[in-house]
Amino acid sequence: MNCILHNAVVCPQYKTPRRPTAIVLSKNKIVALGSDVPSLRREYPKHELIDVKGRVILPGFVDSHTHFFFWARTFNAVHLETQTTFAGCLTEIRKNASRLDKNDWVIGDGWAMDRWDEYHVPTAAELDSVTGGRPAALFSKDQHMLWVNSKALDMAGITADTPQPEGGRIEKDPSTGQPTGILKEMPGYFPVIKLISRPQPGLVEKNWKLASQAAYSKGVTGFHSMDGPEGFDFYRQLNEKGKLGFRVHYYYPVKMLDELIERGIHSDLGDDTLRIGGVKLFADGSLGACTAHMIKPYKGTKDDYGVIVTPLDELKESIGKAARHGLASAVHAIGDKAVENVVSAFEAAYTRNSPLRQRIEHMQLIAPKDISRVKRFGVIGSMQPSHCPADRKLVAEHWGKRGRYAYIFKTLLNAGIPLAFGSDGPIEPIDPIAGVSAAVNRTGFGERGGRFYPEESLTVAQAVYGFTAGPAYAAGREAFSGKIAPGYQADLAILEDNIFTMPKSKLHTARVAATIFDGKIVFRHPESSVSI
Repeated sequence: MNCILHNAVVCPQYKTPRRPTAIVLSKNKIVALGSDVPSLRREYPKHELIDVKGRVILPGFVDSHTHFFFWARTFNAVHLETQTTFAGCLTEIRKNASRLDKNDWVIGDGWAMDRWDEYHVPTAAELDSVTGGRPAALFSKDQHMLWVNSKALDMAGITADTPQPEGGRIEKDPSTGQPTGILKEMPGYFPVIKLISRPQPGLVEKNWKLASQAAYSKGVTGFHSMDGPEGFDFYRQLNEKGKLGFRVHYYYPVKMLDELIERGIHSDLGDDTLRIGGVKLFADGSLGACTAHMIKPYKGTKDDYGVIVTPLDELKESIGKAARHGLASAVHAIGDKAVENVVSAFEAAYTRNSPLRQRIEHMQLIAPKDISRVKRFGVIGSMQPSHCPADRKLVAEHWGKRGRYAYIFKTLLNAGIPLAFGSDGPIEPIDPIAGVSAAVNRTGFGERGGRFYPEESLTVAQAVYGFTAGPAYAAGREAFSGKIAPGYQADLAILEDNIFTMPKSKLHTARVAATIFDGKIVFRHPESSVSI
């Protein structure tokens, strides 16, 4: 695409003496910026001149934490995140099951007990009533609990005699000892997950196209993937055909570490569209499942500290081994004790001037004493602003006053800690503008009761940086991605609305007019007045 986009509000994501109003694209690169359109026309006489009519142009958004392949693969599964009642969930599951063959798995996600009008822990028997004898498995919204039916439990061999797995939990009825249908964390639900057959390749590709268009419509041109190895294989196959369509930064499961070392795989291996980030580890569980690892017990309990998914010694061993072989680590840590442990593991592996970009994923609660340690060891905070308004009720219920140190975006930024923002999609929608709104407003759309610790609110510019230049830095791509500058990749999001001047309470309504990836237009909003 050879063009000059002019009459624009260009937000380059770095300091400039004068804000440019025009961008010159040549094929898949940004080659010049400026404000003197006649001069640019003389220098690039064959480039098409496109008037964007005062629209904001940003670098293409990058979601720094997704399960994009899982989201795409299950794009047409049953999704329950909009259901506000348990009865509504059962209705949706019944509709989905009725469209399946009798032996097909009913799969889905998005249910959340705390978002229903009445709190209720679902059971296998209730799922049996709407699945018609088919095996069923549905992830909770945070994907740390799996709700399964009796058929799935039988197929997986999970019974009253099944011992509790280390790092996971099988919920059992206290009177009968039988599994209730709720399985927590990967060790708890792995026996079921491994049984779920993979969908046909043609269906995956069809769903991928639908998911890609959904992401483009939100201005997304790249994402960091925390999917399993089948996800990377799918990305690689598309990339070899030149059809990947995103900048993908991929993290392997840590269980593959020895294999990766043997194969000579290291961070930053790859090309302009698909690169290796490192390995993904889990230190603990989630807030919603009360499996996040805490320094002090959960509110209202005497000895419930959550779940240690990976003990500190193992974290140190794996992170250190990965670092010695050129692999960065991205570690899931939500509770304050889990964050403390992960920082200690990074400290043990720390080497001054190391090129590895080490990350803590989520970092939802952090003890004040650990903030300076995160900074000292160069750790990146990979955080999801949309979790903040979504989880504020859970924070109050389970963490109480400790919630003051939950989602402390401003404090971490002021401490000089690099932040990279994402969605954890599909746990929250892959929608960076919604994430910007959450970081700025710290409240749900139309929600009453004020902002959640408003002193931690970011400016719009700071939040946008977290979805553009922040992910580029976290991926080690800051030299050619995440900014609008000569020599950078032509990945752009053109906004229909000016998010810097519109009322903050309306940020979530802002629309994307067009998305450009690798110099090609991949999305146009049908109602936009911009002819591009």
